[in-house]
Amino acid sequence: MYRSEDEKLTDVMIGEAVLTLLKSDKPVSSNALIAQLELMAANADDDTKVSVIRKAIIEVRNGMVTARKRVQGDGAERDKTTHRMNSDGPPDGSKKH
Repeated sequence: MYRSEDEKLTDVMIGEAVLTLLKSDKPVSSNALIAQLELMAANADDDTKVSVIRKAIIEVRNGMVTARKRVQGDGAERDKTTHRMNSDGPPDGSKKH
C-alpha cells in the first residue's frame, strides 16, 4: 500500500503522463515521460498539483539513475566472470554423448 497520499498522487500523475503519451502515439521513455510531466506542470492551475508533478519528475529521474547503476553493475559482474573456451575437444577416453 501507499505510505502517503503524496505518493499516490505522484503515481497518478505519472500514469496520466504515460496515458497522454500513448494516446498521442509518442514513444514512452523516461525522457519523454519527464518532458510530458514538465508540460503538465507548466499547464497546471494550482500550486499543489505543480508540487505533486515535480515530485513525479524527481521519482522518474531517480528511477533512471537506479537503472543506470544496475546496468553498470551488471557489466562489472560480467567482467568478473571467466569462461573457458578452447578447441581441444573432450578429454581422451571420454564419450561425446
